[in-house]
Amino acid sequence: MNDRLPPSEHIHLWNCFRNGDQSSFAKIYDLFAADLYRYGYNLVRNRQVVEDCLHELFLHLHESRARLGATDNIRFYLYRALRRRLLDTVGRLNKLDSDEYLFDDAVFQIQPYEQTLVEEQLVEQQKLLVIAQLNKLPKRQKEILYLVYMKGLSYQQAAEVMDITMKSVYNTINVALTTLRTQVQASFKRGGALWSLIGGISVYVSKILFE
Repeated sequence: MNDRLPPSEHIHLWNCFRNGDQSSFAKIYDLFAADLYRYGYNLVRNRQVVEDCLHELFLHLHESRARLGATDNIRFYLYRALRRRLLDTVGRLNKLDSDEYLFDDAVFQIQPYEQTLVEEQLVEQQKLLVIAQLNKLPKRQKEILYLVYMKGLSYQQAAEVMDITMKSVYNTINVALTTLRTQVQASFKRGGALWSLIGGISVYVSKILFE
């Protein structure tokens, strides 16, 4: 199901839900629950914890709908809420050390509707090279790129979801993209024939990262 709604539809759907429309609540669940689970499982590699937190989140939303704030990006709202709930739960359960960063074993998996970083017309070998280099990035860099480039959140929204400063987001993305360009270029050069297919790495990488 396509969840790439324009802001106006996010606002309308969210407001209908807050006003008690059950079909709007069901639509929000259908649009975002699976995506939230994938994000949550990348944060905490414990299926039961993620499932419990996701269930609790939607139960809280349903019971508190009249008191919820407005939003023009439901994914951003739910990502932030789920991440905080997971952090609180893991902290209570003492599952992880306080200094351990949660987005540790995350991997990029291209879903049918997640073609932001890798364009549909590229050959499979090219996709695999880029994804392999993405997965070599440090965990915090992967999460920020995931939120901003694959899920369409703004820098400000990513900062709020991760509870970090805008400066940290800018700096982290800058480092990640610089590293990614360098590594992807090296991979393509080693691949030889791929170079002629894409007409130069600088053009290719800029398309992937939407600069």
